[in-house]
Formats: sequence, C-alpha cells, structure tokens
Amino acid sequence: MNKHFFFLTFVATILLLAGVHRSQAQLVVQNGNFQNLSGLTQASPEWYNGVPTGWTGVNASFTVRELDPLPTGNYVANLNALTTVSPAFVPLYQAVGTLSTAGIVTLNFELIPLIAPTGMSAGIFNTQNSASYNDWTVLALPAAAYETAGFQTLATTVAIDAGTPIGIAFWQGSGTPGAPGIDNVSVVPEPSTYALLGLGAAGLGAHLVRRRRR
Repeated sequence: MNKHFFFLTFVATILLLAGVHRSQAQLVVQNGNFQNLSGLTQASPEWYNGVPTGWTGVNASFTVRELDPLPTGNYVANLNALTTVSPAFVPLYQAVGTLSTAGIVTLNFELIPLIAPTGMSAGIFNTQNSASYNDWTVLALPAAAYETAGFQTLATTVAIDAGTPIGIAFWQGSGTPGAPGIDNVSVVPEPSTYALLGLGAAGLGAHLVRRRRR
C-alpha cells in the first residue's frame, strides 16, 4: 500500500513540477502573429511598409501583407523585403527572453509562400545579452532551407543551460526564389528530463521526511 502511494506521489510530483517549470521558463515572442501594425504605413489595401513592432530587420516597402481574400485581418511578414544577404547580412530577429530552466528550446512558425516557389531559413541563438545580431552565437540551424508551406519547427539538439538569453531570427537565403511569408511565431522551452526527475525525487524525499516526523 505504502509503495503504491509513494509511486503515485512521485509521478504526481514530476508532472506538477513539469507544469511549473514550463511556465517559469516561458520565452515570449513579441508580435509573433504580426497583427500589431503600429509604426507601419499602409502602401495598398493589403500591403504595409516598415519593420513590424517587436522585431528588428530591414526597413523597406511591402514588408507586411494581409492575406486574401480581403479583409481577413490575418497579417504575415514578408522576408523578401525584411531581410537581406548582400551587401550585408540582415535577418528579421528579436530577443525573446532568458531561459530559466535548462532544456531543449523549440522554435515554431508557419511558412506562407507569398510568391512560390520559395525558400527561407531560421535560427535559435544565444544573444549574449546584446541587442546586435552580430554578437549572437548559434544554438540551432536547420539542415536545409524551408520550402514547404505550413507549420515548421526547429529545436536545439542538446539542452541549453538555464540563464541563457535566447534570440530567434529568420531570413531569405541568397539565391532562393519567391517571397516567403512567416506567421504564428512562438518559442517553447522544454525542461530537461533529468532536471525534472531530480526535482521530482527531491519533492518525494521531502514528502517522506515529513511523514517520518509525524
């Protein structure tokens, strides 16, 4: 009876701690759906000029587009205009916060070809607490360019240390065709399994100590 009770307590503790530490490790993407049009100027019924709020990139024309049929109220960022490779590499990027719990970091986004075929890339970075992308170091890059419309993911292959400042970036590669649009950008931290097991064991140990003192 006691063994069964302790096992259930152990499992419940791990699940509870998993939920708690996911919320503590939350990384926030500002304007990840590009619905905030503040600071942009309307160039046509569907196109807007400027850099989307919360992001850094090339300040150009036709950078944010409302999808057809108008009005949908659904806006996407046009990497064709917001990024450059030549003469200097400039991605569309932003810092999304500091990782509070060690674990895997996953970047999610939707690729919407504004002009097909299309190709683009993305990355997860350690910002080194710098506002300049040139100071960032790579944590994850895709093996190949993204070319298929729909939801995409990119994840670090190893757990990233707690306290690491995280940044994300998108760009249209040199020589890639079309005009890639991105939407619904989010970053999800997944706490390390070993960390959660350790926390669960600690929680169970504390529970057993309390029981013995009764």
